[in-house]
Amino acid sequence: MFFRAYYAFPRNLRDGNGEPINAVFGVAQILLTAIERHKPDYIFGAKDLGKKTIRSDKMPEYKGHRPDIDDDLRVQIPRVYEMLLSWGMPIYSIENYEADDVIASLSELYKGNPDFKVEILTGDADAFQLISDNIVVLKPTKGENIEFTRDVLFEKKGLYPEEIIDFKGIAGDTSDNLKGVAGIGEKGATTFIREYGDLDKIYEAVDAGLIKGARQKKMLAGKDDAYFTREMARLYKTLEIDGFSLEDGDVTDFTIDTACMYFEHELGSNTLQNRIKAIFGYEETVENEEDSQGELF
Repeated sequence: MFFRAYYAFPRNLRDGNGEPINAVFGVAQILLTAIERHKPDYIFGAKDLGKKTIRSDKMPEYKGHRPDIDDDLRVQIPRVYEMLLSWGMPIYSIENYEADDVIASLSELYKGNPDFKVEILTGDADAFQLISDNIVVLKPTKGENIEFTRDVLFEKKGLYPEEIIDFKGIAGDTSDNLKGVAGIGEKGATTFIREYGDLDKIYEAVDAGLIKGARQKKMLAGKDDAYFTREMARLYKTLEIDGFSLEDGDVTDFTIDTACMYFEHELGSNTLQNRIKAIFGYEETVENEEDSQGELF
């Protein structure tokens, strides 16, 4: 969401010291919109601790092709977490694992529990593999959140949640530098899955000569890469999250006064103050003036 906000909100949005704040402002807006529309009882955040993870140990070039981030983006990274912590929002990390694995492990705690609906707010397609009867993915898209259930995922992607890692095993994932099977691509991967099933069954079809010609040669040449990519794409769902408590994420205990102080003193935004007060039932508002450098949101 941080990267999405940076590129979606005007780059000239700055604080009183001239420092960029568009990503911090954007994350706040995305979250407030989600809270307003979906009315969650509990909220938790997850973040990476660094580039070194269990996946980078297996593959040093994992995500290594990504360009350096803009300086205006880099300086906002600590500020976005300061902003979230001002709300009292718990944010969890696990050493040597990624934020996606934290999300997966949090979700797994409540999978199949009829008393809970887990909504994962993310633009990352890796989370699609977590969808179940009571777990959905909310993908921010053009001012709204598309709710990906099992049926919606199949309607839009032609895949079911349990097929996501097999799909990536063949198609690869360019964003993570995972190559999959060279020359097959997303369309071919989806076709194989629909015709034969998971990766093991697809290779049974390859060995039996049901997949022939150039496609057979490509699949045989890329077999090791397919299985390696599938394992790299699989999220860890059973990690222990130190200090996790459901009650810590209770939105009724969020520190809205502290959040408002952050919005006022760090972001210079009356708009955000009024939004969060309205959403959390505060009657008092502040006069709405132009935020920061003349930009009103």
